[in-house]
Amino acid sequence: MSASALNLFAPVARWWAYRDLVRNLVSKEIKIRYQGAALGFAWSLMNPLMITLMYLVVFTYVFRSNLPHYPLFMVVGIIHWNLFSMLVMQSSEILVGNSDLLKKIYFPRLLVPFSSLLVNATLWLMALGIMLLMFTPLGGTWHWGMLLYPFYLLLFLGFTFGIMLTLCVLYVDFRDIKHLVEVFIQLLFWATPIIYPITRIHHPAMVMIMKASPLAEFTLIFQSLFWKGAVPPWNLTLAFAGWALLSLAVGLTLFYRRGAMLIERL
Repeated sequence: MSASALNLFAPVARWWAYRDLVRNLVSKEIKIRYQGAALGFAWSLMNPLMITLMYLVVFTYVFRSNLPHYPLFMVVGIIHWNLFSMLVMQSSEILVGNSDLLKKIYFPRLLVPFSSLLVNATLWLMALGIMLLMFTPLGGTWHWGMLLYPFYLLLFLGFTFGIMLTLCVLYVDFRDIKHLVEVFIQLLFWATPIIYPITRIHHPAMVMIMKASPLAEFTLIFQSLFWKGAVPPWNLTLAFAGWALLSLAVGLTLFYRRGAMLIERL
């Protein structure tokens, strides 16, 4: 194997050496989060299920929609939005919340936000499982294009992870970041075609802006796979892949350039 290839896989090998630490961080976080709760992990489903049920009732019986299989349309968008919002909302305090561990022992600092990603993704898989169980009753049709879902989900997680890295670094010096995120996450929800199709927007400029949004792109991709029963267009795939790479590049660059200097200020 060439020297360049060895240099490429060196960080992966170094992180793999700390796999027990990652496993312990994930296990500890899950146990602490639901310690003493009678229903345990089931509570991780309550919030997304209640929110989904509320929107279904409102937009099915109050503000009726003529979209075919509208409950499926909404569930697909909300399930994936919940993962995004959960990861982003909790990302600000990742470094600050683990300051004692970061100051006591040395290990790759990137494993802390990565462990947070694993914790929330693990709990979210339960909600995804319920959506897949209800997929056919809600009007969904299984097709070969759904085999591409893991690829799109990885792009989605990569895009979100880049945002997580950026926010957790900025939060050390700018504590208002957390409150700004809480405000803007609500605005972004309504600015993303989750409970309404993008075709309902008739202003050309607004349609152009929304289609350029990475949040709208990932929603359209998942709706295409699960609701439309079709493979997402290649231009949409390339656009979102570009957003994912850009997000990761910015997040990793900021994390590695400022991360070491931030430990003393945690």
